[in-house]
Amino acid sequence: MINEWLKIALQKNILTRAIKVALVVGSILMLINYGDVILSNGLQIKEFIKITLTYLVPYCVSTYSSTEAVCAAENKPSINQLIWELLKKKGCELAHCSKTVFNLFIIRLQQIKNNNQNT
Repeated sequence: MINEWLKIALQKNILTRAIKVALVVGSILMLINYGDVILSNGLQIKEFIKITLTYLVPYCVSTYSSTEAVCAAENKPSINQLIWELLKKKGCELAHCSKTVFNLFIIRLQQIKNNNQNT
């Protein structure tokens, strides 16, 4: 199901919209946050990474909101619902695994206790 959500997120119209939003919003934020650094002493790798993230955040927000709108319009589950279901499933598997390991640990402790009593 998550693959279906990603397929929607990668549709050309959603990608195009997200890129446009990232360029406009990212540029505004970049100028606000790093304009003085660019004009004064140039960029170091640290600033370059932060500027890249400044563009990545609006891209992700736009992609998320557009994809969620399509899912809602097509009566498909949101990514939040899909992740919650996945976590519940994996959580149950993890709980079962933990119970098994705990039981094996108890059995091993009993074996050690019995061996100590026999010697």
